[in-house]
Amino acid sequence: MKVQLLFTFLVVLFATIASAKPLKARGLAGDLVKTVKNLLHHGIGTFFDPESEGGSQGACGPYADENSQIVAMNVHQYGNLNKKSHWCGKKLKICHKSKCTIATVTDACPGCDNGCLDLTPAVWGQLESDYNKGVIPIDWDEWHGDDEDEDDERT
Repeated sequence: MKVQLLFTFLVVLFATIASAKPLKARGLAGDLVKTVKNLLHHGIGTFFDPESEGGSQGACGPYADENSQIVAMNVHQYGNLNKKSHWCGKKLKICHKSKCTIATVTDACPGCDNGCLDLTPAVWGQLESDYNKGVIPIDWDEWHGDDEDEDDERT
């Protein structure tokens, strides 16, 4: 009985000490947080009018206009511009500061750097009200519809 009580006490003590460390210093837990954070894509968001910049038919096929909830994927991640990318038709959750929105990949952006997306004015306006900025930092990843709301505030 005393051995079991001592063992239980030691387990609770070590668990308390381990959880008191900052998350970055927790070994496996810290590595997991870092891995998950690295799964997000980081880049710059710009905006374009599909009808006047590149044509209303995107590289993936569908037609779009400035009110379409779509993005153009940077060429580095899109791949061969002469082929339909595996990104075509995929929904992305895109966040800037505390705002997030969902948009579909329907085009490619040859001038965009790796991680960057070209947004329609409709998508841009859901993330940033000032169109004069021209560029905004964004985080994005593929969205599978598992969030409660498509458009939400970041927590």
